[in-house]
Amino acid sequence: MRFVREDDVTSTPPASGQFSEGVWRTVILDPAQDDGLRAHRFSYPPGARSAWHTHEGEQAILVVSGQGIVVRWGESVGTPIGPGDWVHVEPGEKHWHGSVPENTLIHIAVTASGGTDWEEAVSDQEYRVATSVLTSGNAVPSDPLENP
Repeated sequence: MRFVREDDVTSTPPASGQFSEGVWRTVILDPAQDDGLRAHRFSYPPGARSAWHTHEGEQAILVVSGQGIVVRWGESVGTPIGPGDWVHVEPGEKHWHGSVPENTLIHIAVTASGGTDWEEAVSDQEYRVATSVLTSGNAVPSDPLENP
């Protein structure tokens, strides 16, 4: 059994190409075995986001504070997330996530197993379209794949 104290963790910028500038990653749990369970806390300043990526295993995201958005491959408009929300990412599901334009986002990501395959960066245009539902005053579509 391991105990992780807040005073014992450090935050660092993630590897180049995985996230936009300004994101910080805190390793909470390193895997106890190869490709085992791991947990990270991510802090995104307003407008920051991950690149498109997939996970070999399942991932659960818990929003700690702020406001964010998650976009699945094939969607143009994202799904808003906020404090207390959980997101279950299935293995191989291509997606990105980040903060909204005028708020920070802090979330915990718990990944069950396997690696993360990083793909292309999310363009400024993709980000603007994905978050447009938040800034235009429109309601979030009931079907996330529906375009407004």
